[in-house]
Amino acid sequence: MAENKKKLPRGITKRKDGRYMARFQYEGENYTLYGSDPDKLLERIEDLKYEVRHGIYEKEQNITVDSWFSTWMEEYKRHQVKPTTYDLYERTYMGHIKPYIQKKRLRDIRPEHIQRILNAESKVVKRQTLTRIHVILNGLFRQAYKNGIIQKNPVERSTLPKLREDAERRVMTREEQALFMRYAKQTYYGDIFEVALSTGMRKGELLALEWSDIDFNNRMIHVTGTLIRVNSRYVKGTPKSKTSRRDIPMLDNVYAILRRRRRELLELKVKLGDKWTPLDGLDNLVFTNEFGSVVTLNTMQYYMRHIQDMIRRDGIEFEPIHIHTLRHTFATRAIEAGMQPQVLKTILGHSSLAMTMDLYSHVLPDTKTEEMQKIANLF
Repeated sequence: MAENKKKLPRGITKRKDGRYMARFQYEGENYTLYGSDPDKLLERIEDLKYEVRHGIYEKEQNITVDSWFSTWMEEYKRHQVKPTTYDLYERTYMGHIKPYIQKKRLRDIRPEHIQRILNAESKVVKRQTLTRIHVILNGLFRQAYKNGIIQKNPVERSTLPKLREDAERRVMTREEQALFMRYAKQTYYGDIFEVALSTGMRKGELLALEWSDIDFNNRMIHVTGTLIRVNSRYVKGTPKSKTSRRDIPMLDNVYAILRRRRRELLELKVKLGDKWTPLDGLDNLVFTNEFGSVVTLNTMQYYMRHIQDMIRRDGIEFEPIHIHTLRHTFATRAIEAGMQPQVLKTILGHSSLAMTMDLYSHVLPDTKTEEMQKIANLF
């Protein structure tokens, strides 16, 4: 028995009932935690010490879900996730979690409360949002458990309801793509839409593209970041993932567009003088508005709608598309041309081949028919 005690982490003792106990004292008050795993218990007691010593610990009988969410975000997530993810977590909590349990105490939340949230939200949100809600809830309550604020994590006893099937991706046909670009070229932002359709770049990657990312000699685009908004200020953030940092060969039309655009922007900058007003740190962008500042996502969305309105005003039927449609359409054209999945994965910056293969299940009906004809002589 003495030998087993020596192997326990410092400050951990084993009780007669088989559980392990960790305790410490701070400013005259005792704090005690119990657990079945001494190593995990050591992690929990260290976390609890930090909370107590930094004045962010509240007794489990008092702390509310809303109060703990603020603490969890500030002390644990702010330095772990990107600013865009931090902002997304806050918006998800405010819109999809807080209305259900904001005033409830952490200790009063039971698995059925969590299940009620997931069931209700599954009827109104998409697959990705519901998964994010579950991730936030689990992280929130798991940390509360590790810190000794609650005795069990209620999220672990909940079940994700059957998710709604996401609508099939909208992809433009070749004819629609040509029609869209014919009208897009009548606007100031036609270039950015054509480059999007010719590279498959994400919208944030396009908006953050700098001239230092353009290698005209080797006809290569280096994707090095994405445009994000932090504290009401636009900055170039790090890529979405490791695979998002990549090189994309320029097609001839992209090479011609960027060559012309480089020349025209230099001329416009001289012409406008003081009216050329780029944002600090973003004065070398490939795609800018008429005065050298960033092109925002709202601007792209506005012109996407504007171009479609132009088409319909001319009496032409055109099913609605959004910015992501451009990326999906590029991928479909690449698949139709016979591009190998592994190559397409690299160009799109996907983190897994499964994501790319999922695109192959959404190719246009005409392409499916053509491919099936390749095996017609076998029967």
